[in-house]
Amino acid sequence: MKRTRLALALLFAACPGGCNLSGTSVYLACPEKCKDDPDPDACIAECGTCKGQCVDPTPEGFDGPALLWVGRTVDEPQCPDSAPVTVYTGHETLDDPIVCSPCRCSESICALPEGLTMAPSARCEGAGIPLNRTLDVLNGACVVPSEHFVSDHKALLLGSPRFMPCKASVEPPPVPRILFPRWYRSGKACAGVTRKETCGAPKTCVPAEQMREFSLCIMHLGEGEVTCPQDYPEQVVLYDGMEDERRCTPCECGPPTGGECSLALLSYRDAACSDLLGAGAASEKDPGCLAPTPGVQPKSMKAVWHINEPGRCEPSGGELEGEVILTGPSTFCCKTRPDRNNN
Repeated sequence: MKRTRLALALLFAACPGGCNLSGTSVYLACPEKCKDDPDPDACIAECGTCKGQCVDPTPEGFDGPALLWVGRTVDEPQCPDSAPVTVYTGHETLDDPIVCSPCRCSESICALPEGLTMAPSARCEGAGIPLNRTLDVLNGACVVPSEHFVSDHKALLLGSPRFMPCKASVEPPPVPRILFPRWYRSGKACAGVTRKETCGAPKTCVPAEQMREFSLCIMHLGEGEVTCPQDYPEQVVLYDGMEDERRCTPCECGPPTGGECSLALLSYRDAACSDLLGAGAASEKDPGCLAPTPGVQPKSMKAVWHINEPGRCEPSGGELEGEVILTGPSTFCCKTRPDRNNN
């Protein structure tokens, strides 16, 4: 909101010889206006005629009168010649939509179990003893195990593979739209020189509505409830600005569903992972067991994915919440609505 009291603009522009300042109006006395005119009598005679409109004094608590325009921000006109000074600008309707980008989730890929353990027996029963440096086996490499790693009378326990959590993200933003002013509709109040002596006390001569989209209004600039008087029945509320408290909720992903992970642990008679000795499988639901072959100790081992189907997660979030709070309201009470021909 911008408000000019005319303390300087009208005072210097319209009152080089002196005048009285009140509210948003400058009251200019005809003798002062005409004292330097080549024909003072003719000037005073013309000055004594109201070329605008005679109105009653502005009610207490209001400023003005002034000519108010309200309409599309892009259509804002210049102030009319009869009221050349802008004394207020504000806003009525916001045009600043927020569209939240859709949320999406990455696939939930199968992840290897944390490691292998040595079972206390050949039946995969009981708590196992963790084996060090088993990651190469689980990563699919053909590994020649050390003596302490395998046994022909103890089983190897393979933990369950698991789904990795999905990662949340947003869809790429759309192609930028053409930018317009954030405010769709705005208002502008204009004022000029007024004269008291041309209408007879207590009325005052004010500028006429020379442009149809302007209306004569009085102004209550600031907070608080306002009841418009009978002479100015049409109420228009304009705002200084806004506090934008809108935001998009964060994107999140639900638990993985629909995938399947199954890992096979293979042992071989040779050191090149070519002569299969035994196999055990583990899924995301059940751990696996590679049972020993009595009398035969594996010479090599590796793990391979039997089934590796990523899971999918349901995205959530990306919802608009909050609101725009309009701030700095000012109330105008008008003879007629200034936007009657400017929708």
